[in-house]
Formats: sequence, C-alpha cells, structure tokens
Amino acid sequence: MNKKRILSLAAVLGMTFLIAGCNSDGKESETVEKEENANAEKYEEVFKETDEIAHDFMVVKIEQNYPEILKYLSAEGIEKLKEESDYLLDKHRLPEEFDKLDGMYELRRYDNFYDEEINEVYYRYSRPDDKGVIVNSWIVLIENEDKEWKVRDYTEFRPEMINDANDETGTVLHELPLEVKDK
Repeated sequence: MNKKRILSLAAVLGMTFLIAGCNSDGKESETVEKEENANAEKYEEVFKETDEIAHDFMVVKIEQNYPEILKYLSAEGIEKLKEESDYLLDKHRLPEEFDKLDGMYELRRYDNFYDEEINEVYYRYSRPDDKGVIVNSWIVLIENEDKEWKVRDYTEFRPEMINDANDETGTVLHELPLEVKDK
C-alpha cells in the first residue's frame, strides 16, 4: 500500500513539474516575442533601409553578379573578395537565377540582436539547392563612416550569437513556402 502512495505522489509531483515547465516556456516565449517586437519598432527606420539592402544583396549573390556584389560590400569585404576570387569580379555567372527560385526562399532579419553600439544587422536567407536541400547563407550589414550600410563580407558565416536555440527568432521578411519547408 505504501508503494502505491509513493508512486501516486511521484506521479502527481512529476505532472506538477511538467505543467509548471510548460507554463514557464510559454511565458518566456511571450517575453522574447515582446522584446523582439519592441526592438523592431524602436529601430524601424534602420530596418527599413537595411531590409532593402539585404534583399538586393541576396539577389545579386544568388545570381553571382560580381560587378553588382562589389557595390554592396564594405571596403574590407571588397579587399577580401579580390584576394580570394579576383578572376570572377567582372562576371555575372547566373543571370535570372533568383527569378528561377519563384519565391522559394526565406529572408529573416535578426532584429532581436541589433543594438546601436555594435551597429550590425544580421540576416539569413534560406533556399533549396539543386538537390532540394535547404541551404542557409548569412548577410551582416554594418554602417560605415559615411553612414552607409554595407555588407561586411561576401562569405559570411553564422554570427556566433545565433545558434540552434534562437535561429528561428527575429522577423521573417519573406517566408519559405510550406511545401519547401516540409521536404
């Protein structure tokens, strides 16, 4: 009889912890969402400008339109690209490649990580590759001394503050269609 009571008490305690854990996750996600929305509103003018730049850079990068890519890069980014791929800088390798995607991409802004001191805006774009596998690319915009937003580097990697736990945060500017996500 004591075993039944102990097991019942353990089950009740386990359920209590489970319910408490579920409730706190909901509250935390609501808090994170409110903070993200507040940041998006606070820096609305910054994001209005950077969203357009990030989108346009994504297009020329997908099309590998290097003369146009150079117009978006920071001075350091241009130098690095010249060192790595000087032979490509006058080429437009995949004209109309972006149009072929037919909307099958996602563009996400991580406005929750923006602050005026660091002055970088992070973006991720995702699209299916030629085998249908979703691939991610990153765009980091920085403001130069002339107050112009430039792409920091052509070959950007995922910023270290963005990880598997928070990579679905921020604002989706263009959503990847569900039929592509589900594959």
